[in-house]
Amino acid sequence: MSLPKGTAKTTGPSKPTTSTQAPASKPHQTSQRAEPKANPNQTKENLLKKIQFCSTIYDFNNDARDVKEKQERQQHLQDLSDLLQDQNNVTNLIIPNLDHVMEMIEKNIFRPLPIIKKTNAPSELGMEEEEVIYDPAWPHLQPIYEFFLQLIVNDACDVKSLKVYVTHSFIQEFLELFDSEEPREREYLKNILHRLYAKLVPRRKMIRKAITDCFYTLIHENFKFNGAAELLDILASIISGFAVPLREEHVYFFKTVIIPLHKVQTCHLYHEQLLRCSMLFLSKDPSLAIPLVEGLLRYWPFANSAKEVMFLAELLEVLEVCDINKLEPLVPKLFKRLIKCIAGPHLQVADRAMCFFENDYFLSILKTYKMLTFPMLVPVISHIADTHWHKVLQESLNALKTCLLYTSDAADDLLCVDLGG
Repeated sequence: MSLPKGTAKTTGPSKPTTSTQAPASKPHQTSQRAEPKANPNQTKENLLKKIQFCSTIYDFNNDARDVKEKQERQQHLQDLSDLLQDQNNVTNLIIPNLDHVMEMIEKNIFRPLPIIKKTNAPSELGMEEEEVIYDPAWPHLQPIYEFFLQLIVNDACDVKSLKVYVTHSFIQEFLELFDSEEPREREYLKNILHRLYAKLVPRRKMIRKAITDCFYTLIHENFKFNGAAELLDILASIISGFAVPLREEHVYFFKTVIIPLHKVQTCHLYHEQLLRCSMLFLSKDPSLAIPLVEGLLRYWPFANSAKEVMFLAELLEVLEVCDINKLEPLVPKLFKRLIKCIAGPHLQVADRAMCFFENDYFLSILKTYKMLTFPMLVPVISHIADTHWHKVLQESLNALKTCLLYTSDAADDLLCVDLGG
């Protein structure tokens, strides 16, 4: 009596065999039940119904309206995402209907971005952290973005099928979404654009051009763009893949986009990512450090101590890449700026500028061009060392004064002239 049980076990999840034994009725019923699901016409019809339903846009800012429809929509989106787990479904269902799928995605994400009032406006002077804004529609948008991301990374979604829909106008509209106040949406946008760039080699130049135009608008017109940090994150990955020596178009991008981005009033919002891009370029071509130093000095922030501290940190890092023999034209501007920072009223700025004198490479610059630097430095440092209001910084200034005196034979004469001695 144990034989039929064993036979039933082995035939359970698989296709029914030609056995005539009675106990095989259970698997036979299962196969009959699964047969309607295998009907391609019905499956396609169900897919198109779900896509059409998900293409309907509701008022997601009002939780009390269309509650049932919104719940049904969420379920359909989950069903569509589940289809992506099976490569056969992607190949036989999703790809043949990719036009409907992309239309559904575009209808949902391409929209006027909501204007959300903030309780505290960003302060340029103090650069306080901005209030994080969350879009009430996000729970309904997130499944769309997740579906789109999983579709792109799916191996069955080939380049030939996808590139038809990634047109210039698509990329333009997609980049406009990066100005969203919703940080989670910007993160999805970043990941999706990065994946598209990696997958669609024929569209890479077009994507780079669109990103460049976006930054030109930020630099010369808008001065504020919420997604600048995310776009720079993508650029960092792109730059790291540039071949050496750099092509002329990449050098041009560095000089017309990366350097001028420092002058944007809101650059503190993306300075960390901008610094990374800058240093990646310098790792590919160290000669670009000279124009970057020149740009930092040209676009130096005024009446903004927090940004000055950022610029000082970047300046020191960039100087270490510079060819010391090519720095001479910039030495006067460089040391005038450092002297202003040290002599200024803000303690953090002065302290950060003093850190330069703890850097060996900077000290080698100081000594190499001592005929230019000491006449500027020694009188000012000597004066401030005696008069500075902060005790700790005054001690540092006195130590620096002593070092300068020992380093330069002409320092004593300069001091005597300056102090009337």
